[in-house]
Amino acid sequence: MITRHLSCACKGNRLRIQLHGSGVEFMRHKRSVLYSFLLLISLLFFSPIAAFSQSGVLHPHWAPRTWQLRPDDITTVMGFRAKLAGNLNVADHPTAAVINNAFIRGFMTEDDVMTWEVNAPDEAVYNVSLLYTGNKKLLAQSTLEVASGSTTITEKTNVPNWNTRPTVQRHTLKQALPLKKGINQVSFRLADFQGTQADREALENTPNARGNPTPFALWSIEFVQPEALAAIKNRAKAMKADVQWMVDGKYGLFVHFSSGSTPFHGGPRLGDQYQKLVGQFDVDAFVAAVVETGASWVCFTCAHGTQHWPGPSKTIDHIKPGFTCERDLIRDLIDGLAKHDIRLMLYYNPNSGLDDLYGPTYGKGESPDPTGYFNFLESLFREMSLRYGEDLATTAGYVDSCGWKLYQHDPPWEKFAAAIKAGNPNAPVGFSQNLFANLTPFSDLVVSDGAGREPEILPAVLFEEGGQLEGQYPANWCYMDGWSSRVRNGTFTAPPRFSAEQYIEFFKKADEADMPITINLSMTPDVSADHPFFNPVCIEIMKQVRQAVKGY
Repeated sequence: MITRHLSCACKGNRLRIQLHGSGVEFMRHKRSVLYSFLLLISLLFFSPIAAFSQSGVLHPHWAPRTWQLRPDDITTVMGFRAKLAGNLNVADHPTAAVINNAFIRGFMTEDDVMTWEVNAPDEAVYNVSLLYTGNKKLLAQSTLEVASGSTTITEKTNVPNWNTRPTVQRHTLKQALPLKKGINQVSFRLADFQGTQADREALENTPNARGNPTPFALWSIEFVQPEALAAIKNRAKAMKADVQWMVDGKYGLFVHFSSGSTPFHGGPRLGDQYQKLVGQFDVDAFVAAVVETGASWVCFTCAHGTQHWPGPSKTIDHIKPGFTCERDLIRDLIDGLAKHDIRLMLYYNPNSGLDDLYGPTYGKGESPDPTGYFNFLESLFREMSLRYGEDLATTAGYVDSCGWKLYQHDPPWEKFAAAIKAGNPNAPVGFSQNLFANLTPFSDLVVSDGAGREPEILPAVLFEEGGQLEGQYPANWCYMDGWSSRVRNGTFTAPPRFSAEQYIEFFKKADEADMPITINLSMTPDVSADHPFFNPVCIEIMKQVRQAVKGY
């Protein structure tokens, strides 16, 4: 078993690789030679990043710097952009791949302080929000402190009064923070812990239901002038999509036309024969299967695993030819589904495999700049929205990895939303928040990976003014038997997570709560009438759900 972390050291022309944490040496058995070779190639490819990590110097993508505050927008600054003092640390290694575990931890004493440097365009007061998580007992005994200049703000940490997501909450300080024009130092620490040092350490290390500790962990800080925030919320409200058609439709079908998915009888994956399988995609057979499920809409993945696109795109071709298709499968799906009053919406992953198409999303050099990445996304969203107009329910009903990756770039959410709605003003936008509170007022739907769990009925308190999900409509996205294809030589290998009776109960509860569900059935990429491309067992369950929930 291989666990925990990997270290490497270069000496002369030799590269020594060791795995730590399990006591198992990497080259212990001959059968690991191939795996070792592949890992070696990976390490060599990322050698500049590894060099930063080995030398103990932060990669420029992580390093603290002066952050320019925008006077008319929310400015997001990640915790890892702060100067850390005392016990504070970042769990992930400082590489360009800033994902999932980039929380700041180690708030063990009052000397553990993080400090950001921000440049304010004018002297003004700012609303300050902190995104953090932690053990509820630890939060109940903690006080947070934010200071700048002569101003110090202290407040008790919020203890969540909900048992569902978000796990990482947003805490907006009740008192605004005055900042001078120009450079300001803004610090954060936990102060006045109500207990002994031993109590604090015990709570920091208390395991959760999965056996993992849940210490206080800070994700980010957000700055916005109060007048700007009010204007932002008004503009977002004016752009909100009416999703009553989803409520009335009750549920939809999610399908992952993913580059890593395997054909029914095996063979090259979709990403290795994308143009061919897009050309052979049997829309009539697909639509017939969707009709059987009773779905009122289909969320179809585009750019999952790689940035291949199932149709033409001037935006993509302008950057790098070879990622688009001659056939416009999106248009064919729109037309085929429309014959049965079923709407098509698109899923898009702005991170998965993007390096092959665009390159590093931060840009290159010592001062990384994601502007080109933002321009690409805005252009692609606008192109697709204008091409299909109101025939397409939305270009981006589910924009994936926004909480874990896109948010960290401090993106122009409003521009993205405007581009998505350019050809269809009523297109619902879902910027996936993962485990976080809503990322932006411009997200219309709650979008979060529900995996194969029972759909959560989210409490109303989360959607109230100032609530964690304010401005969004509740929705659920989950799978029945997995996300991508689960087949081996013509046999579906992953069973549904629950029984038909349980799924019927889930869908009925969601219907009573007016919460639309979009459920994923794993699908093979070779969609043909010659063989099943959905697991027949899953189709049968959905037919029973259709009868129970829709009455036909």
